[in-house]
Amino acid sequence: MRAVTFSDKKVSQILRRNFVCGWDNISESKSYAGKSNSHMPSNSAVTVSNCSGHHNVQMFFMTPDAHIVNCLPGFWDVKSFLMEVQLASKLNKLYKSTRSIVKRNDKFLDIHLEFAFFNHKSLSGKSQLQKFDEMNLNRREETDFQRMDGFVSSGFKTADQVVHERMAERPFLKYEEFDVPSFIDMGRKKYSYDFGLSSQKGKRTEKSGKR
Repeated sequence: MRAVTFSDKKVSQILRRNFVCGWDNISESKSYAGKSNSHMPSNSAVTVSNCSGHHNVQMFFMTPDAHIVNCLPGFWDVKSFLMEVQLASKLNKLYKSTRSIVKRNDKFLDIHLEFAFFNHKSLSGKSQLQKFDEMNLNRREETDFQRMDGFVSSGFKTADQVVHERMAERPFLKYEEFDVPSFIDMGRKKYSYDFGLSSQKGKRTEKSGKR
């Protein structure tokens, strides 16, 4: 995120203008933090799909009193991230409205589900699960990534759909009440890769030569 999306000029401007930003290192402090190969800041960034690295990074959009309006696990490309930022701003306005708690929470659910349905077409190509995550979910007896019987009854949902379906069930939860482990459960927690790692490229080449 730092090397790609957060370095985009439009993203940095909208975050500075509309949000108070902070971060926390969860690698040693949270049991749900993912485990993967480390890499140096000098290694080049690679293209991945939205929600890749869901156990490693979570971005919370909150009201000033720490009620969560949106959560994005893992990597998100610039265009998708900006759409999600706009949604977070819309939900913050809803939180500050004079509606009753019941009506406000119902509208929260509607907004997230509508976003998942109407914006899915523009996000779906960028939000396909990585193969190892899909294989992990395929081995499970039950997962909300499996489509239920209905107008589409086969295959897997994309990560952006599931993110907003899960958020719809969590209207304006306080940060300390948000069940992060279940929300970010989108496949494997631990995996290895060799993209962008100079120390691994030679090993990969050597193995390829033996085949």
